[in-house]
Amino acid sequence: MDKTKPVETLPEFLAKRNAVFRNPTPEAAAEYWRRELPNETPVDPTVPLATVHKARLQWLDATDAMLVESAEWLTANGYETTSKGAPPLTPEQRDKDRVAVGKPPLAEGG
Repeated sequence: MDKTKPVETLPEFLAKRNAVFRNPTPEAAAEYWRRELPNETPVDPTVPLATVHKARLQWLDATDAMLVESAEWLTANGYETTSKGAPPLTPEQRDKDRVAVGKPPLAEGG
């Protein structure tokens, strides 16, 4: 067990993560990085924000606009939109995956 971080509950962790996913600023991403990876230094200042955008492209709560924003940010900053070979979610795949785990779809266009 990592003794450098206080123990937090799953709901606490998810609330912090989701807040960064909903508002992915460079500052919020850097703070999240420092909190979750206190002994790791990113190889480039954009890496924490890129990590957040890549993760957001796999997040079942990402809105259509969030998916577009993250894909555009990653592409504009020279990053791929895949994550370990997984393609980014499309709104259709996100909604299909949400239904598969018992959540309602987020479809915004129809």
